[in-house]
Amino acid sequence: MSITTADARPHRRATLAGLCLALATALTGCSFADHSSRRPASGGRAADEVVPLVRQVLNQRARSLRAGDAAAFLATTAQERPRFVASQRVYFDNLMQLPLGVLTYRLDASSLVSADGEYAAVVQVHLQLEGYDEVPVVRPTRFHFTRHPDGDAMLVAGDRDPAWERRNDVTVPPWVRGPITVRIGTGVLGVFDDESAVRAEDVISAVEEGIGRVQQVVPSEWSGNVVVYALSETDMLEALDDLPGGDPDALDAVAFPVPATPGGEHGVVASTRFLLHPRMLDSDPRRLARLIRHELTHVALGSRDDDLPTWLSEGIAEWVSVQALPEHQRLISQQAIDAARAGLDELPDDVDFNGEDQAEHYGISWWACEAIVDMYGEEMLWLLLDELAAAGPADQADVLQQTLQLGPGQLAREAGKRIVATYG
Repeated sequence: MSITTADARPHRRATLAGLCLALATALTGCSFADHSSRRPASGGRAADEVVPLVRQVLNQRARSLRAGDAAAFLATTAQERPRFVASQRVYFDNLMQLPLGVLTYRLDASSLVSADGEYAAVVQVHLQLEGYDEVPVVRPTRFHFTRHPDGDAMLVAGDRDPAWERRNDVTVPPWVRGPITVRIGTGVLGVFDDESAVRAEDVISAVEEGIGRVQQVVPSEWSGNVVVYALSETDMLEALDDLPGGDPDALDAVAFPVPATPGGEHGVVASTRFLLHPRMLDSDPRRLARLIRHELTHVALGSRDDDLPTWLSEGIAEWVSVQALPEHQRLISQQAIDAARAGLDELPDDVDFNGEDQAEHYGISWWACEAIVDMYGEEMLWLLLDELAAAGPADQADVLQQTLQLGPGQLAREAGKRIVATYG
């Protein structure tokens, strides 16, 4: 993952759901009470009858969404639950703004349980954003079902169970959390909410320009397409797994891989997206543009980025982000300058990178890359990336020594000398 810090010039390593307060309760769906009468419904006559009906209503739901048929979609919901129906109208409107490729629902029949004549089961939602995801993203969720009044069918009575999601570490995308506004540019799918949408044009333009800048510098096979979340609250940021430093307000932005399957099983990544902290929407345009170039570098590097030591991942992203700037605008944190003046003898390590000294670590990492380019040329930076990405963490220091003919401590000292020479 990737981050940028709040107290230094754009940095990074590692989505935001602005909820309309009036709909917050409705969008949670209906909970399935923990009745003592709850029992498995996976065997016998009940399961034989219920499972086909549940699959039927899920298939109807998927078909209506793919067809953009609101009436047919709402007909699959339990109408006697108006708050849930209201949340489903929002969900339908959200999905109609997205470039839907694959959209299917798959029932885990073994998870089906019943209580007081109603049912709950785990459903795998397969959704692919056409042009942005390499493969569909599978999101498990807990649906609730009730009998249709005529008794011959099932209806969806709830499509979320927040407590179950927390227990199972399920990350819920913005279009499930609350109302969104989608804006699409050249290579950019921007997800906003009612409050943040006023900045949509500025953000989309900055990302479009950033894509072009990054593609000019990074020699990587990348589609040039990206999904960015720019919302007015930090809900999505707080919900991300393994958030560096654990404090969402210490980050300006975060780029994150979206696994194709829950928990990243099989190692397949559907895409890499990034999100902006709400405060960045009102930041200086030049600062925002640099931040976006930083995050786009992580996106462009894709899965290789996660195989690098943090100093190189973040250093390259910072190095790329400043290439579009004149030298006098290439700002660095005072903490990094102070550390360089005191003398450097090691590169930042992965464990402490995003701790209290992260502003210092970003600057040192950036200038370690500057030192590599200065001494060996830009090609060496990309060669080192390939070599370290292919090596295991235990071997990366040796590979660095073999590739550059100098060790981590020497590279840190070269970075420190250049920081002092440039910033005084």
